[in-house]
Amino acid sequence: MPFNPDFTGAVRAGRTNSLAIGDLTARSGDGHMPLVRRAGDIRRDPRDHIMLYLAIDGQTGLEQEQRAVRVEAGDIVLYDQAKPFKMDFIGNMRGLVVAVPRAEAVARLLRVDDLIARKISGSSQAGKFTGSILSLFTPKDDGGHADLSLTMESSSLDLIFGSIDHFFDDNDLGAQGSRQLVKLQEIKTYLRNNLSDTGLTIDTICAANGVSPRTLSRLFSPENTSPMRWLWKTRLDVAHQAILHNRGRSISDIAYDVGFADVSHFSRAFKQAFGRSPSSVLRLRST
Repeated sequence: MPFNPDFTGAVRAGRTNSLAIGDLTARSGDGHMPLVRRAGDIRRDPRDHIMLYLAIDGQTGLEQEQRAVRVEAGDIVLYDQAKPFKMDFIGNMRGLVVAVPRAEAVARLLRVDDLIARKISGSSQAGKFTGSILSLFTPKDDGGHADLSLTMESSSLDLIFGSIDHFFDDNDLGAQGSRQLVKLQEIKTYLRNNLSDTGLTIDTICAANGVSPRTLSRLFSPENTSPMRWLWKTRLDVAHQAILHNRGRSISDIAYDVGFADVSHFSRAFKQAFGRSPSSVLRLRST
């Protein structure tokens, strides 16, 4: 692969509550600029994100999981920051990359590992829709960050991953499997939008989504979890991200926002899940 010694590039960085964003530009004429993340790089820098890449201009190549794909303006591709990959910035290009914590991505996309390095065409309805939402995360010229609440960010991720899932549903799955996945995503969206509701039970979830308890259980079964275990894990994951990116809110407020009526119960469950108390995570962030 030819390397252009005259290559120039820049990254304009930004973030929202739990997402890191990079607006990438590169100029290498007719040449290539490879970016390789090897196993040794991962050991030194063990960030664990699913990356969403939107090609804005030019061409970019990606190789991961024994797949190779080239994306052009409007196309979208996912890659896994915790696994080796190679990107190839070709000629004069620009792209937007959004780093999504793995827990946030996997909670919304059942088969994220199967969709790594597979292109969502920018000419498809799903590609156009997903690209329009991703574009909202573009960092501001003055270095400011996107001003999104946790709810807006969560809803945006629901739409992005739901659209990607729909694109591959149409291309990969039979009608029955597709309907089940769509219904599961609808229920997960409902739960994420109602995390603060301490009254959520199997019966209230079923009533709100028009399914029986048996059907609800079967929808979550392929993920080796139950609806309530998934709900509590999501509550803790959202709380963890909120504490990591705290903007002056108290731990008790965060606990109430995700549906814990008892702060002591929240602290015990949080420590059991993450190995640290909420207050120690907050102190670690502040150092």
